[in-house]
Amino acid sequence: MHDTRSGSALHRGWQRLIDGERPWGSIDVHPDRFGMTRYRLVVFPPGISDAERRRVRLARVWPMWGALVWVACEVWLTHVTAPWVALAVSSAAFIAVGFVATTMAGAQRAQVKTMAVTVSAGYPDTHAAGRRDQLERLALKLMDADERLRRGQISAADHELTWWRVYDEIGSKPSAAA
Repeated sequence: MHDTRSGSALHRGWQRLIDGERPWGSIDVHPDRFGMTRYRLVVFPPGISDAERRRVRLARVWPMWGALVWVACEVWLTHVTAPWVALAVSSAAFIAVGFVATTMAGAQRAQVKTMAVTVSAGYPDTHAAGRRDQLERLALKLMDADERLRRGQISAADHELTWWRVYDEIGSKPSAAA
């Protein structure tokens, strides 16, 4: 008998990996060495379709999954060909999948906006603290809009309006990297 619950959980996990947790982008907070904390807010262009968002996400994380492609090719090819040939083919595959991923992401990849700040504990920096506060405020606006949409308190259009306002507030300079 086939357990549909495990298949469903696997499907949901895969969808979350591909789609991300939120349609508008992501918020990451990471403690770092020496008492530093790194904050990063990534916001996709509002109105982006699910398929476009997936392509942009794949292109943005290509170095990570591309490295896995390189290692897999290298491991397999070293058993069937000379080491230098395996290295050349694996490297070509890495570059090719990256080119394909970034090409398929198209113009939306260049329209992603990223706001990042690093705050150091014990060293007051009013500029960094102000940027962190702004980043947190914008992320909270987006997450609040997500929750209100989920509860049916706002429409999809109102949700996208909030998304647009945050996108515009991040700044006029889009970030294709990071």
